[in-house]
Amino acid sequence: MTVFLLALLACRDGKNNDSDNAEANALTLYPPSGGQGIALEVDLDADVSTFNFNSTSIDFGEGILVNSVTVDDGWNARASISIESNASLGLRDVQISTGSATYTLPQSFEVIAESFIIDPNVGKMGEVLDVGVLGANTVWESGRTWPNFGDGIEVLDFTVLTETLAQASISVSTDASPGWRNVTMDSGGGEYVVLYDGFKVDRVGIAATFEPALAEQGQQIEFTVRAKGTDFLSSAPQLQFYDRFGENPDIVVNDVTVLDAENFYGRMTLSNAAALGSRDVLIETTDDSVRITDAFEVIGGDWDLSNVAIGLDFYVSRFLDPSTCQLSESVVAFAQFVIPLDPPCGGGAGQPPNGPQPYDNNGVFEYPDGEAGTGEDCPNPTTLGAGDYVWFESEANIVTLEKQYDSASGAIYYIGQNLTLDDYVPGQMYDLHTQGEEGGIGEYLLEKVQPTVPADWSWISPDLCGLIHPREEEFSMLWTPAMTYPDAIFAVNIIGTVEESGKPGFAGVLPWDDGGHSFTPDELSQLVPEPVNFQAYSFIQGPYFGFPESIYQENQSDSYIALQSSFTLE
Repeated sequence: MTVFLLALLACRDGKNNDSDNAEANALTLYPPSGGQGIALEVDLDADVSTFNFNSTSIDFGEGILVNSVTVDDGWNARASISIESNASLGLRDVQISTGSATYTLPQSFEVIAESFIIDPNVGKMGEVLDVGVLGANTVWESGRTWPNFGDGIEVLDFTVLTETLAQASISVSTDASPGWRNVTMDSGGGEYVVLYDGFKVDRVGIAATFEPALAEQGQQIEFTVRAKGTDFLSSAPQLQFYDRFGENPDIVVNDVTVLDAENFYGRMTLSNAAALGSRDVLIETTDDSVRITDAFEVIGGDWDLSNVAIGLDFYVSRFLDPSTCQLSESVVAFAQFVIPLDPPCGGGAGQPPNGPQPYDNNGVFEYPDGEAGTGEDCPNPTTLGAGDYVWFESEANIVTLEKQYDSASGAIYYIGQNLTLDDYVPGQMYDLHTQGEEGGIGEYLLEKVQPTVPADWSWISPDLCGLIHPREEEFSMLWTPAMTYPDAIFAVNIIGTVEESGKPGFAGVLPWDDGGHSFTPDELSQLVPEPVNFQAYSFIQGPYFGFPESIYQENQSDSYIALQSSFTLE
């Protein structure tokens, strides 16, 4: 639909030509459109005195009822109209009769199918509020439809509930222009609907301030909030922080003390990896929502070696493609030097994954809620360089890891390039050497911190390629022993869906590493008959270690040789 504002030259109708000396009158009609089945008010403006208090009427044509006409003065009039739900779509002429003159505004009003209303439709400067959006004949889609309230109003969140019902959370800037404004509902692909004068920014503003103006990464900061026209006594204020990408949880509010309805203070702790730059602060209580734009700026903090932890991995991943029966293999050596998040954020599962104990004790388990992570949006921790390369060294060989940089996250890490199984020598303890880098990690030698598993191993049976295994039959496994016990573990998991609960889970075992084990029909029958993932691996962790100056002395490296594939349970 094309949106336009009419400023048309009204033409004198030939029926009333007794005023030949009267000049043609320029008339403006607004808004220029309305949806089927809605009521609205249309404004008419003239550039010369035109409207008669006692004899002004307006005709919008068939399907549009004019409920009333109000003449404010000779230059301005208003018509309250109702558009029938079956009114013909498209542009139509509007005829205005006033006194002895009749004017026709050709193609000046359009009946459209889609329309919507907003409630509430007024917001104060500096206020954050939720508005309901009710559509008529709309087909709104989540992830595609999005509203626009114009300059100075940010849409924080928009939820499509049905094709005709949605909810928006909006923030009215303290410098938003007061007055009525159009609201656009954009559904993409050039499809949009306009609600003319759909939302009003009230001239009354919520004046709020936040102190201090600067806050440093990794620090606990005392802050003060002052605001006019609020009621912080209604409930404990809840604070959220927004950077240029949206809400960012890298700042934790420790406590808040309310002094009165318009003032409170508190303490907040910034992550040592808090994003730099300006922050908005959203303050919510039961009765109020206030957004302070550019409330403060996050600035960089210092670091030293005492806060640096180390992450190491050295592993072999084998993957059997069930469709081609091809076995692929990759060898990864990884190192990273990181300042752990403070305060901590998130969590997740460690290695080895949750499984049965003790050895040879099979089990069927649901994955705990949050196994894949907490879902919390954590900041990227600060990572440091340690030279152009670092290396693992043992009596058997040297593995070089080259410096890499992730432009998306800014992370620095080290990884071995084009490694093969010849680089991964089982049964070794590798030293970690850092080359050293000015402004980063210096030159260090950390002895015997990265192990490899005691021996290589390979899968013997069953043949996993294209395998379809009945649940009522025993699943017997054979592999070449990796001689893991007592220093490492061997684990086997069949990963699918637990039939009783319908939740993700697995049949798992830590078998005694003697080269053979079985899952029983009773265990397999607890999984849903479907394609399942298969995983077997030998795994070892290294000793605790750390840089001599660091408070983090419980770094622990990982190493494994794993096989992954899939088959079908029936």
